[in-house]
Amino acid sequence: MKAYKHLVKFALKHGHTVSVYDGEVWEVKRSTAYQAIIECIESVEIASLRIRNTAGDVIGWASVIPFGLEDDETVSDHTITAFMETWDNAYRLTT
Repeated sequence: MKAYKHLVKFALKHGHTVSVYDGEVWEVKRSTAYQAIIECIESVEIASLRIRNTAGDVIGWASVIPFGLEDDETVSDHTITAFMETWDNAYRLTT
């Protein structure tokens, strides 16, 4: 599975929201709609994701390149936070 899809599923599974910046605007804001998030990510070459917990605090950020890379490289950069480290470890267990 592509890393960015795993990240979105992981965030939503844990009750968080995802916002997607497409390079011009935050096209998707604090969403829990998996399909809308993925469609927005896949509509551009590079997207930024902001993940928030239920309190509205930002718990992670990731840069995503959805195409042209190996599955595990599609999250090209991310913050070092407890949530992102937990996701990274969970993703590595699936690959």
